[in-house]
Amino acid sequence: MDQEPNGNEQGTEGAPATASDRLVADMLGLFNKYERETAAARAAKGDTNPYDLAPYEDVHGLTNEYEAARASKDPGALDQFLDNLAEDFHLDDVRALRTATAAVQAAMGRIALAARVKGMSPDQIAAETGYTASRITQFIREEKQRLAAP
Repeated sequence: MDQEPNGNEQGTEGAPATASDRLVADMLGLFNKYERETAAARAAKGDTNPYDLAPYEDVHGLTNEYEAARASKDPGALDQFLDNLAEDFHLDDVRALRTATAAVQAAMGRIALAARVKGMSPDQIAAETGYTASRITQFIREEKQRLAAP
């Protein structure tokens, strides 16, 4: 097979067959590389959201920022965080988060029981989820009752 200037063999399975296909593939590869390198540089500078995900797409980052602001010795840190959050969130984002929260709450018995079956104690599950161990035990008991019901 003939070698193309970029090193690809023309007609190789999986390789772009035409010049325009190769151009598109090369450009997409460069865009992906740029995004990865930019995100790595931001992360190296301490950015907790280097891909600039919307706040609701990075729930762990949002949670960490909120907890850090609440724990900060800077009296204005929490207000600043909340001001930024209010700027970033739209009403439809709030609805999406509230709906997701309701879904997780409804599934919590299933989630807790699955973790318990994998060997986690109610105390461990509580530590991971932010619930109390007694509430986790209640979730598990209710889920077992649901499963046993005809």
